Amino acid sequence: MHRYFIIFNNKTNLDVKTMIETRPSKPAPEMEYETVKVPGGRTLYIEKGYSDVEIPIEFNFISKDASEWDKDFRIIKKWLLSQINNKLKFSDDLEVYYRVNSVVIDTPERLIRKAGKFTVTFLCDPYVYIDEDEFKLDNYVYNDYLVSKPIYRVVGEGYLTLNINNKVIKANVGQELIIDTDKGLCFKEGIINNVALEGKYEDLYLQEGYNNFSWTEGFEIYITPNLRCL
Repeated sequence: MHRYFIIFNNKTNLDVKTMIETRPSKPAPEMEYETVKVPGGRTLYIEKGYSDVEIPIEFNFISKDASEWDKDFRIIKKWLLSQINNKLKFSDDLEVYYRVNSVVIDTPERLIRKAGKFTVTFLCDPYVYIDEDEFKLDNYVYNDYLVSKPIYRVVGEGYLTLNINNKVIKANVGQELIIDTDKGLCFKEGIINNVALEGKYEDLYLQEGYNNFSWTEGFEIYITPNLRCL
């Protein structure tokens, strides 16, 4: 039988010699509402968006020697608290990942001299993301999931006019420009360069179903779609 594991910060728990006690539950997100009283005693509920989800996972580990227990736990903490890659993946569903916003490690319980037990709570975005690499953009992209916020990488020189779903975006591209619609930022050589974009980041979102593209000749566009579901 294969051992159940998670991937976080580009490592698995097995890489740091830590076992998962039970397969964690993955809660569904809850919609948050703003309530507004209206004449007649009625209450309107206005959707504000989904709240983050907490995924607690119970771990245990056994050191080779009692004198190495604290050292082993420091290695585990370094793995969990590093800021290398915030993707959290589970071995029984490797096609998707959660985006982790924060990690909380509770105080470990030392069961015997060489064994430890502790719980880690991952606070994640409410969405589950499809693990898909960047690809070269064609004239359309089909989104089989919810509205997503992709990352565009534009290669070329000069002014780009991009038409997506009959909405027009213009950009000043000097060799390469990264447009991150989730963060609402543009980058050139790793430096924020928002003045390069004319238009709304929201117009670059991938809507559900077919998304049609056309753009100025002389440019190549690559996209990381960040497709997501609940």
